[in-house]
Amino acid sequence: MNFISKLFLIFSLFFLITILFITAIYFPLDENSAVQKVVNIPSGTNAREIVDVLEKNEIIRKNNYTIRILAKFLKLEDHLKYGEYNLSPSMNMLQILDKLVKGEVITYKITIPEGFTYTQIAELLEKKEIVEKEAFLTLVKDSEKTSEGYLFPDTYEVPKKYGAEKMVKVMLSNFDQIAIENKFTDGAEEIGFSLDEIIILASIIEKEAKFNDEKNKVSSVFHNRLEIGMKLQSCATIQYILGEPKERLDENDLKIDSPYNTYLYKGLPPGPICNPGLDSIIAALEPEEGDYLFFVLGENGRHIFSRTYEEHLMNKQ
Repeated sequence: MNFISKLFLIFSLFFLITILFITAIYFPLDENSAVQKVVNIPSGTNAREIVDVLEKNEIIRKNNYTIRILAKFLKLEDHLKYGEYNLSPSMNMLQILDKLVKGEVITYKITIPEGFTYTQIAELLEKKEIVEKEAFLTLVKDSEKTSEGYLFPDTYEVPKKYGAEKMVKVMLSNFDQIAIENKFTDGAEEIGFSLDEIIILASIIEKEAKFNDEKNKVSSVFHNRLEIGMKLQSCATIQYILGEPKERLDENDLKIDSPYNTYLYKGLPPGPICNPGLDSIIAALEPEEGDYLFFVLGENGRHIFSRTYEEHLMNKQ
């Protein structure tokens, strides 16, 4: 074989390999497929293992090493992100690789109800496979003060296995943003409170008032009591001490020696008893004008308010 023939053969082989490689990159397994599959790339998966996952889920052809070659050539091996992805056999290698590098994982909407404690939040997030409960609790309890009260109840859109650290950060950042937008700190200072005190009060209001249109009036009762040095006597603080909801509190419950027991100790408890929503925080900042000092639960979850203890006793009958 002369030199020209060898050169032609080498060129032909190179051309063939190039065509095959380009075909592997740009031509998907099934370009007409309308199938969308949820494919989970586990944490710590390397490029070789990702290929195996894609093959098993029938997203790419068997023995297809194009993604590994591309990832290595483009130095993207350390940038492939784990998580759940919506992938299809109609996607080519570049489209798949682009998703994995950008981390375009499936996200889920999860609503944190107003009034949840951090323990309830941790349990909900673990149930939805967002975080590990114990990791979440460790983070919210291990700071100088707990994050109770500042894990803002809202609807969040996050992927599965998001992780406790990121979830806590997102929730606290959301609180900070809401606080700035609504001028919580300025509002607290205007009525002689710190922001922490307002959040503590808001958490009690959240647990005491089922209806938003009662929250400002409930807030007024607590503000009036604080002003004259009267104990708050909030059943919600006793429920917080107990940890588990109790349908009816008894005299022994009211005598539990805890700084959170507002039947024994005057003023606000040392920290929030839940994570209050915006309406409760606004109510704590803007109590309704009035001289009510008592309220009792009436029908349909509504409260009856009174100015004197005698009226209060009558309302309890």
